[in-house]
Order: sequence, then structure tokens, then C-alpha cells
Amino acid sequence: MVLSPSGELWCEDERRSATLLDAQHPLNGLDYVEYRRDRNAPAGRQFWLEATFLKPAPALDAPGATILGGVRSVGLRVVTVEPDAANPLRLLLFLDAEGDFSTYVLALEHGDLDPERSEARFGFKAGCPTEFDCRAVDLCVPDPLDEPDLDYLAKDYQSFRRLFLDLIAVRNPDWTERLPADFSVALVEMLAYVGDYLSYLQDAGPATESFFETCLHRVSMQRHARLIDYTMHDGRNAATFVQFDLEPAPDPTPRVVPAGTRLVTRIARPLIGATGAPGTVLPADADFDGDPALEGASVFETSALIATTSAHNMLMVHTFADVDCCLAKGTREAFLYGLDGDAIYRPAFAGGDYLLIEEARSPTTGAEADADPRHRHVVRLDAVEDTDDPVFSDRLTGGELTARLDPLTQDPLPLQRVRWRVEDALPFTVCLSNETAQAGLVRNVSVVRGNVAPADHGRTVRRDGLTVAPGTGRWPLATLRLPDAGLTRHSGPFDPALSADGRPVTARHALDAPPRAAAPAIHLRAILTSAARRFWTPVPHLGDSGAYDRHFVAETDGDGSTTLRFGDDIHGRAPLNVESVTAFYRVGSGRRGNLSAGALVHAVSPDLAFWADPGVATGPVSLDPGDPGANVAFAEIARVRQPLPATGGTDPETIEAVRALAPEEVKAIQFRAVTAGDWREMALRHPGVASAKARFRWVGSWHCVFVAIHPVDTGNLVALPGGGVRLADDFAAEIRAHLVKFKLAGTDLAVRAAQYVPLEIGIRLCIEPGHYRGQVLQAVHEALSNRVRPDGSTGVFYLPAQDFGADVYLSRLYAAVEAVDGVESAEVLVFKRYWELPGDALDRGRIELGDFEIARLDNDPNFPEFGVLRLSAVGGA
Repeated sequence: MVLSPSGELWCEDERRSATLLDAQHPLNGLDYVEYRRDRNAPAGRQFWLEATFLKPAPALDAPGATILGGVRSVGLRVVTVEPDAANPLRLLLFLDAEGDFSTYVLALEHGDLDPERSEARFGFKAGCPTEFDCRAVDLCVPDPLDEPDLDYLAKDYQSFRRLFLDLIAVRNPDWTERLPADFSVALVEMLAYVGDYLSYLQDAGPATESFFETCLHRVSMQRHARLIDYTMHDGRNAATFVQFDLEPAPDPTPRVVPAGTRLVTRIARPLIGATGAPGTVLPADADFDGDPALEGASVFETSALIATTSAHNMLMVHTFADVDCCLAKGTREAFLYGLDGDAIYRPAFAGGDYLLIEEARSPTTGAEADADPRHRHVVRLDAVEDTDDPVFSDRLTGGELTARLDPLTQDPLPLQRVRWRVEDALPFTVCLSNETAQAGLVRNVSVVRGNVAPADHGRTVRRDGLTVAPGTGRWPLATLRLPDAGLTRHSGPFDPALSADGRPVTARHALDAPPRAAAPAIHLRAILTSAARRFWTPVPHLGDSGAYDRHFVAETDGDGSTTLRFGDDIHGRAPLNVESVTAFYRVGSGRRGNLSAGALVHAVSPDLAFWADPGVATGPVSLDPGDPGANVAFAEIARVRQPLPATGGTDPETIEAVRALAPEEVKAIQFRAVTAGDWREMALRHPGVASAKARFRWVGSWHCVFVAIHPVDTGNLVALPGGGVRLADDFAAEIRAHLVKFKLAGTDLAVRAAQYVPLEIGIRLCIEPGHYRGQVLQAVHEALSNRVRPDGSTGVFYLPAQDFGADVYLSRLYAAVEAVDGVESAEVLVFKRYWELPGDALDRGRIELGDFEIARLDNDPNFPEFGVLRLSAVGGA
């Protein structure tokens, strides 16, 4: 604000003061005035003004200073004027009295003062408490516009044309042109057309996209859904396994298939520059963007580097020379050996390698063509052990194992014992050998193959010279639009680890993530104006990104086009001073990747120059992402096999699906636990929990909720002396981390195992004539066991199926026993808790359990404290 001598001139930008501040300018100006008082000072010095100037204060006397204004207190005088020793820009003007609550003006007269800056407003009561801003503002209010009376319901061409014609008639009554050929009418119709177009954009733009129920674009729906904690997924690519048969290596250089090796469906036409159909391995320069022979081919890529050798093409499972052998359902280990003519050798697997177990020939006919393609299973090893069989030698005789009769001249049969993960346990019985009347003895029905790699759908492309579009207007975030449609979403980390040349170095093994957890397969290499190179990686959203995190969000619209959205230096770093961008990403996703077994038949030689950084003198020098100096070579691939179909490919979720499911999910899913029932529900959301029970207790200073966990996997229970159990440490920590997210303030949380109650049950059976007593007893034992039975059903005391507080009823035991074929009658003799004396449970027909108790009957002779079942029988054979 500036006070003009000719009146009040209100300005927000005081540039005149800057002009006066120039040391060469002869005039000075009054900057501001502050009032001070000290009632303990002598008379004449109790009230004073501190006048601050733009330059050193001029020499001024009392007559040259006048106090103007006042309502109740008027006629104030300046008694004396003194310079301020502490500040050369300030004068102290002592007054004879104090003013009222109105605004006063200090007017100074001096030849060196600018007339415009010789006055300043001030108040005597600035220190008094007030709820209002003490600054008086006189805004320059514009005159109201002379707006016509418009019809805001006009939305199309006809209504806009009618609106314009009516407005012209009001403003210019003499205007009579109405012919369509008249210039003014043509102008009106052109404006009506523009209005119609803008109205459509308004309806199909922010007005529509701003609402969950009306938005039409995927990006808008994704953002709406995120506001209610619903993740709208963009689909996921399909995944499978491939197995390579290798030619013997011409030199001892280790052979590998690196991550990112392309795998292609059959190509029947010659590539550009070739005269015939391609072989198993395509050249590294195969042009998937421009070669007509590759148009329409489905491309997969391996997701982890594997070491390969022709010695692992096919291996045998050692049966210790027995016949009619099989690997039972649920098996997790085997003994393997390989054959080189009549010589037997030991495989060289390591932990983390993949194996394919497949039926190579029919166990009935012995023919390879009759092998069941459903009997194929891929496992991943977690332990290997080199061993041997001292009974047999390391050579075959007539195709049969040779007994090792002379340990001095004959080496034992070399074996490697392999063990795979729990989740890879065999889902079916694997037949190893069989003897039939039709084919005789059929050996090696099922074999093991190495050189197996995980792979998923999508082709990696590189696009150089992309530019980032800066944000403008109300959308200040920079964006980058990808030139290719169909960005791959795969199972992998959102923020992958990258090597110095930009290659992802984190192997991806778990390729079965749900679509909502799939990550966009893309990262950027930006070249800054300083010639520095920086990598940018994707995140689900920028809400958790810091100001220095080089993150972006990949948003794919309904037409498959993808736009990358960057941060604003608060949530995610803004891409400032970026000269150009190189994008590495994959294209190909959805259901079209769900190929049948055997579809992938070609591999593509890796192109190391693909990842080369133009600013680095040397590009990648190794096929191993973890060892840039390793001396390795690409495998000599003779055949590419896809033993299993590709599964998991999912199309992007539709807008209609989100509109139907998101509101219901908000209603159905609760994200806080208040009652004991809430805590049980939250615990059951964890996939490793079979049942849970919660109770609140006062622990002296606050409430604590005790949550008892009954796990699905009994391996998460640690046995204690006396029959007690506790949760395994890692599992307990995992459950607590899962539950603490739902905890309310003021409530503590304790996680513990359920209280398992061992039972002691004795039953006497009467076996029907014509049945073997031992077989019937075995069948009853299986019916009352704690295991999964061969037919897939579970025993009565299968622990994961038990629940808290579920009483054990005698009638259920009788029903299970009498359902066994061969049981004529049964009598329960003992029915009680293991540690207690017999009570009235047998008479009452049930064993009552407390709220936190679960019945347990393992019938393990080594651990009777976990329950005992005693069976006796009469009759039968």
C-alpha cells in the first residue's frame, strides 16, 4: 500500500521504493512507522514513533513533523526529534500524548524527501488483541460486466444457433439478415458449431471423468478406485517353463541361457535375407518390428539366468535296481544319474536349479507316443548332495546295472540326491518302471530333464530419443507417452535392481503373482543436460515416494496406449534438465499369451548391444548379469521344448467390472479390528491361518487382545516338553506384522498358538467274516487319522480342519468307524483327555473343549503326548 498526497492510491507492488533506494538518486523516502511507549519514562519521553527511511535518516526537527488524523484524540504534537544511535535509517519522534484506535498519518516536510514517500499510516493500538487483520485494504473492484441473459441449458448446435440469433436481435434490433448465405449468419452458425463441439468435450471430459459412475477412461477409473482402496488391475502376462536340449559344447567354456532370452512360436517363413525357414535359434538381429515373417509371432522371455549343459538333457531316477517303482504323490526328493553310452555319470545341479519330471513313455505299452503329457511337473531344487550306490558300478552291461564285485577296480555308481521345495511336491504319482503282459518290463517310464528356465510373455523393446512433456496449467506433472501399445504387466518388483548399463539384474522366479500385484515391465534411462545418466523405475503410485526418488507411474488407457506420469519434487522427483530418454520396456500381455504346451520352439541369440549405453565406451561384456567379467557363452541349443502350457495371462479389468465390484468390496472388507470377532476375521485373512480365536483382557494398565493362531501348516508349530506347542518364531513375527495393521490406539496385541488338547481313545472292533483283520484295522486307523488319505479325503482328526472350542462327539467316531467296509460293529472303550483320569465323557457322548482349545490326536508312538489311538479287533480272517 502507498499513500498518495493527492488521495489514497492502493498498490500491491511498491516499485517506486526500489527506485529511491538507488544510491545515485538524490531523494529519500519514508518506509514505515512503528509506535512505542514506556510509561515509566520521564514526561515528554513516554510516547514515541520510530520512523524508518529507505536511506539514512535526514536531519529533521519537530516543526517538520505533523501528526494527522484521530477521532477521539486529535491535535497530537511532536515534541522532539532525535536520531536512533542503533539504526542510522531511523528517527525517534517523541509525542506529547497517545492516540486512539483510529488510523493516524505521520507527515514529514523536508527537501530531501520524495513527496510520495513523505507520509505513512500508523496506529497507536497495534498491540491490542483483535480477531481481525488490522491492515485496511481498499481493493480495486472492477465494474460488473454487462452480461446477456444466457440460456445455460443450450447444449447442441441448434440451441446455440437460436441463442446467438436471439442475442443479436436484442443488441441490434435493426439486424434482419436470415439467409444462410449471409456472412453474419454463416458466422453465427460457425460459432454454434464450436459451441456444440466444446459442449461435447465438456460432457465427455472433466464433467464426466470427475465422477466414479460416469467416467469413460481407464485412467480416470483407476484413480477413482484408488481413492476407495480398490486396485484396478491392468492384467498380467502368462508364464510357463521351457526346457533346452543342448548340443555338446565344443570347448569347456560354461554355457548359460541368460535372463531375457527371447522364445518364439514357430516361424514357417524365411526371415529377411534368408532363403529358408529359420532353425531352432534365430539370429540376434531378428527384426520383430519390421520383418513380415515375425509378424504375429508370440514372444516369451526367460526371467532368470540358468547354467546349462548337454549332460542334463535327460537323466534317470535311480530305483536301486528294483522294478515296479514309483515316486509317490507328495514326494520331494530323488536320486539321479546320467548315461553316456554305457558309462554312468553324476549330474551337477545346484540349489535353485529347475528340473522337469515327465513321463517319457507309457507304463502300459512302453511307447513314447503313448506317454501322458499331463504327467509333467517342474520343481525347483533347494538342496543337493553328491552320493553313490556302492552295490553297483558306474557302467552298464547289456543295458542293465552292473554289480560292483571288485571295489579296487570298479567305481561305485555316482548319484546326486536332489531335494525340492515343499510347494513343488509331486501333485501326482510318478511311475518309474512297470511290468505288464503286453510290454513286459518297461524301465525309465519317467525321466528327469535339466536346463529348465522360467519364462513369461512379453518382448523387450528399446526406444531412444523420447522426450518428456512438461506439465502446464493446472496439471503441473511431467508426462511421457510410450510409442508402443500393450505394455506388459508381469510378476516382478516395481523397483528392480539395475546394472550399470541398465539391465535388470534381479532374477524373477515367482511368476504367478495375482494381476493386482503385477508390475509394469519398464524402466527409463534419462540423459541430463550435464551428460549424466540416471535410471527411473515404476511404482504403483507416487504417494509413498520421496522428493528425491526417481519414480514414475505407468497409466494405460483403454486403447492400450501408456503414459508415464512423473513426480513434482514432493512426491517423486520431477524430471528436470532431461535432454532425452531411452525407455526399456516389454510389450505383450493378457490372455493371448496362454499358449498350449509345445508352442514355443525357437530361441533368439542374446543381443548384448541392445543394452549398450551411448555414453559409455564399452557395453556389456558378459552374459551373466551378476558377473560382468565372467567367461561364459550362450548355450548350444539343439531344441526348445515347452512342456507345460502357459497360464496366468489375464486381460485388463474392465471399467464395468470395477464399477460393479469396487463399492461392494469397500462394504465387505474392513480395515480395523475393534471386537474379538474382528480380530478373528483379520487373522483368517492370512493364508497360513486355518482358524483363530481372540479375547480381550485387562493387563493392569490397558487392554490387550490375545489372538490364538491355529496354522494351516503344522510345521509352523514348535513342540514343547510335556505336549505343549508354540508358534515358530518367523511365523509368529509374520502373523504379528499382519495383524498390527488393524490395531487401534490404546490396545496391545499378543499372538500365541492355540491350546491343543491331546486325546486318548480306545476302540474294539468286530470284523465281518471274509475280511482280513489287519486290512480293516488299517482302514479304520486311516479314517481316524490326522492325515490326508490317498483319495484326497482327510481323517477325522486332520489337524488343519479342527476349530477352536469344537467338542469331540462320540457319534462322529462311530459314524467314521462303521463307514469302513468290513466293520460289523464297534465299541469305544476309552474316550477322554490324554492327561486326565476317565470321567463321564464316555457316558455323555462328548469331550467338551474350552474356547481356546483344539482337539489333537496324532497317534505317533514317538509323541504320545499329542494323542493316542488304540484299536483292537475280533473276528475276521
